[in-house]
Amino acid sequence: MTTKLRQLLADGLVVAPGCYDALSARLAEIAGFDALHLTGLGVEATQLGAPDLGLLSMTELSAHAARTAAAVNIPILADIDTGFGGVLNVRRTIHEMERAGVAGVHIEDQKLPKHCPLLAGRSVVGVDEALARITAACQARTDPDFVIVARTDADVISIREVIDRCNKYLEAGADMAMPITMEVDGHPYADLTPDEQMDLLRLLAKEINGPVMGMGDAPPAGYTTADLAEAGFSFMMFAASPLSASANAIAELMRHIKENGTDADYRATHPGKYNSPLEIMRAVHLDTYAELEKATGTL
Repeated sequence: MTTKLRQLLADGLVVAPGCYDALSARLAEIAGFDALHLTGLGVEATQLGAPDLGLLSMTELSAHAARTAAAVNIPILADIDTGFGGVLNVRRTIHEMERAGVAGVHIEDQKLPKHCPLLAGRSVVGVDEALARITAACQARTDPDFVIVARTDADVISIREVIDRCNKYLEAGADMAMPITMEVDGHPYADLTPDEQMDLLRLLAKEINGPVMGMGDAPPAGYTTADLAEAGFSFMMFAASPLSASANAIAELMRHIKENGTDADYRATHPGKYNSPLEIMRAVHLDTYAELEKATGTL
C-alpha cells in the first residue's frame, strides 16, 4: 500500500475521502476512490464520543487503523496528531502505524493539548522541536515508501510562517507538507471570498517547495478538485464530509423513530441500496466469507 500511494501521488492529485471506520472505508472503495484519509476528528467522535482534542491513545488509534486498513485494498493516509509524545514516542508511533498497514501518516507541530483547527486554543511548538518530530518520524520508518506528511498549524502566527515551516519540514525529510490556513494573518479563512480562498491555495502550492496536501476542507465554492490539481496540490481529502453525512442521516432516523414509533416513513422517503442489512454485509465482504466457508465445507 505504501508503494501504491507513492505511485498515485506521482500520477497527480490524489482525492481521498475522510473515512473513520472499516465500513466508511469500504463504501469509499466501492465508490471507486483510489486512496483514503483516516480522519482524527472522525475516529475520536465515533470511537470515543469525544471532540477532536487528541484524547485517543496511540494504541487505540493503531488498532483501529489496522482494522480499517484490513477492510480495504487501497492505501490509507492516517492522522497521528502530534505523534503522541516526544521523539521516542513518535518513533514507536511510526512503527505501530506501519504494522497497522496504513500507507502513511501526517504529524503536526501543535503544542499539547492539541486542538482541532475548528476550535480555539491552538498554538505551535518552536521550529526546532517540530523538526525533531519530523526527523524522528522519517528515521523511524522501516519501509522507505511509507509516506510522512508534515502538518503545520502556524497559521495562528502568519501565512508566511506557514510557508516557511512547510519548506523547512520538507527539507528535513517530510514527503509532503500540509498547511493549515483556518486563520489568514489574523482573519478567518471563512471570511475570504471563494476567489480569495483559491488565490491563497495557489500561493501555497507555488511557494511551498514540494508536494502539498490540502487541510481537509472542500474546495472553495465554485471550484472543484480539478482546480486544486491545476494549482499544484498533490493530496486532497474531504475530511469530515462522510462523518457529517452519516451523523445527519442517523440523527434524522432517530428523530423519526422517536416521533412515529416506526422507521417505515423514513425508509420510504430515503430509499437506497443499504436499506437492506444484507447489502451492508455484502459491502463488507459477505461473499468472500461465504466462499471461504464453502471452500472449507462449513457452509
